[in-house]
Amino acid sequence: MQDNSENDDIQFIKDTSIAKTEIQQNIDLDKVELIVSRIKQKYEKEGLLDKVESSKLGELRSLIAEGKRGKIEVMTPSDLRDSYNPYVKSLGNIYLSLQKLFKVFADRLFNYIPGRKTLAYELYSANINYSTSQYLAISSVISVLSTIFVGVLLFCMFFILDVSLIYALFLTAGFFLAISILAIRYPAIIANSRAKSIERELPFALRHMATELRAGVGLYRVLQSIAISDYGIFSEELAKTIAEVEEGADTQDALKNLSLRTKSFALKNAINHLLRALKTGGNLSEVMNSIADEVSFELRIEIESFAEKMNFFGVIYIFAGIVVPVMIAVLGGIRNAPLGTGLSFFSALPLTPLIITVLYVVLLPLVLFALVYYIKTIRPTM
Repeated sequence: MQDNSENDDIQFIKDTSIAKTEIQQNIDLDKVELIVSRIKQKYEKEGLLDKVESSKLGELRSLIAEGKRGKIEVMTPSDLRDSYNPYVKSLGNIYLSLQKLFKVFADRLFNYIPGRKTLAYELYSANINYSTSQYLAISSVISVLSTIFVGVLLFCMFFILDVSLIYALFLTAGFFLAISILAIRYPAIIANSRAKSIERELPFALRHMATELRAGVGLYRVLQSIAISDYGIFSEELAKTIAEVEEGADTQDALKNLSLRTKSFALKNAINHLLRALKTGGNLSEVMNSIADEVSFELRIEIESFAEKMNFFGVIYIFAGIVVPVMIAVLGGIRNAPLGTGLSFFSALPLTPLIITVLYVVLLPLVLFALVYYIKTIRPTM
C-alpha cells in the first residue's frame, strides 16, 4: 500500500476559493511540479527516496506554491528529538522507538479522518510550528497512549463491577476515534480562534490605520505601527508580514501571504480592498474607514442573530439539564422499587442502577458539555 502521505494535500488554496484565485494569478504550478520532480529524481538516483519521507516532497511543493518567505525547511519526526519542549521531545523519542507501529496510525488511519487533507494549512494558519509529518507523529503517540490508559482503566472498572468487558472494548474504540478526530481538528480549532481574535480587533486597527494614513504616514510605516501596537493576534500576524518585507518581499506580496495565512474572512476582504486601492490609486484612509464600518456592522448583525438563537438554546439547556435528569430519577426510582417490578411498563425500562449511574456520570455531562461548547463556537467576536 503506497504511503498516502505522498499526496499530502497541503495546498490549502484548493480549499479556500479566495486563496485559490490569488495564487493562480501569481504562481506557475507547472514550474512548481518541475522543481519537485527534479528533487524526487535526485533522491531516486542517490537511493535516498526510502529514507526521505515522501510527505516531505508534498510539503516542499506547498512551500514553493504558497510563496512562504521564511526558511524553506521540511522537518521530519526525527527532528523532534532536538525539540526544546521536553514533552514533545519525549513524544518524538517514543514515536521513533516504535516507528513502524505509530506510522500505521499517522500515515494510514488518520487519512480517513475529516480534515486530514487540509491539516497543513490549518497548522500554518494556527501558527503551530510543526510540519505535517511531525504533527501526525505527535498525534499518533498521544492518541495511542491515552487510549491504552483509558482502556486499561475501563477494563479494570468493568471487571470490578462485573459488567461485560465487551462494553469496555466499545468505549475504548470510541475514545480512540474521538481523540483522533480531536487531534486532527485541533489546528483548525486554534486557527478559527485566531481568526475570531483578529476580527475582534480589526475594526479598531483599521481605524488606527485610517487615521495615520490621513495624516500622511506611508503604508509601510502604518503597518509597522500596527505590528507594535496591542492588537493581539492581528499585530502578531502583521509582524510576520513586516519580517517578510524586511527579508526582501514586496509589500503587496507580503499582504497577499497574510491573506492566505489567515482564516479571517473579514481580514481577507480588507486586504483585497487595500490591494485594489493600491493598484487603482484610491484613497487608502477612506477605504480603511469603509472596511472598518462594514466589519463593525457585520459584527452587530452576528450579535443580534446570536441573541435570537440563545432563546432557543436556553430551552434546550433547561430540558437537557433539568427535565431529563429529573425524569430519569423518577422513572428509575419507580423501576427499581418493589412496586415498579410488578408493572410491565416500568419493569421493561432499562434503568438499572448501573445504567442510571452511567447516564448521570457520563452521558448527561457530555451532552451538556457539547451544548455549551457549541454555543461557545457560534458566539460572535465581541
